[in-house]
Amino acid sequence: MRALRGRPGARTWEVDEIDTPVPGPGELLVRVRAAGVNRADLLALGGGYPVPHADDDGSFTAGMELAGEVVDAGPGVTGAPGRGPGDRVFASAPAAFAEYAVVDARRALPVPSGLSWTDAAALPVALETAHDALVTQAGFGTDGGAVLVLGGSTGVGQVAIRLAAALGAAPVLATTTSPAKRAALVDAGAVPLVGVDALGDVDGPVDVVLDLVGGDYLAAALPAVRIGGTVVQIGRLAGPSATLDLNTLSFRRLRLIGTTFSVRTAEERAAVAAALTPVLGLVGAGRVRATVDRVVSLDDAPGAVAHLRSGGAVGKVVIEVAGS
Repeated sequence: MRALRGRPGARTWEVDEIDTPVPGPGELLVRVRAAGVNRADLLALGGGYPVPHADDDGSFTAGMELAGEVVDAGPGVTGAPGRGPGDRVFASAPAAFAEYAVVDARRALPVPSGLSWTDAAALPVALETAHDALVTQAGFGTDGGAVLVLGGSTGVGQVAIRLAAALGAAPVLATTTSPAKRAALVDAGAVPLVGVDALGDVDGPVDVVLDLVGGDYLAAALPAVRIGGTVVQIGRLAGPSATLDLNTLSFRRLRLIGTTFSVRTAEERAAVAAALTPVLGLVGAGRVRATVDRVVSLDDAPGAVAHLRSGGAVGKVVIEVAGS
């Protein structure tokens, strides 16, 4: 089968022919229709993100989310509802940039009726990240409240805005560094804040901050959080370091939570996917969706890396897998 392969020191992926994987116990073999590209995919190329499935020489099949049809199942999952041959699923899974991929059956979710392959493929990582941070980590629930998303034009940020609004957040505010991306925040349902200085103009305290940026944005957001509010630190697009005013943190009795998926166990990742079941109806109704910046073929995917590195993308780049 054809796949996109990464190699140590490479600036992009290469299309290569490799063996089709075989599903083991608890696994599904999925014919990949489309696969979403994440910033962690670029970090993996540069050695900045762990790739546990890499070969001895460091080369690996890239990708971490997909949508497609189940074609086979390993022992223990055959006949499971929504996870049998022919079923449409979307999932976060390693080695997703290929014509076939093996998926942990516990992380495979049914694609809602009417959702296209490309829209479905753009969702798994962003939806898992946003829901885990907002609901599981921050405890956002039916009482509502104000939510601030730092990095609202990213793939995760666009989904986070829509998820927060669908779960009753009001208002939802979001930042971007680019005036050109302001409209994307509005279209997703957020009050736009352009630039770090705009955080000083937030009208009224927010209950939860989802920080996809880090750096100066995290520090500038703390005064906008209500007493007893929660900040979840997720991504570090602006850098891994920040200088925080500990008086603000302490006097406002803020909860600052750090989170990542890269070091979670298979059982923990399965629990994150299972927690999404209650919100799949929101996805099916179109209230929670990804923003797709562009769709490229498997052959053209290596060239999309420069576009992603430029910071010009809004939402996700999706690979439409050839031959699917």
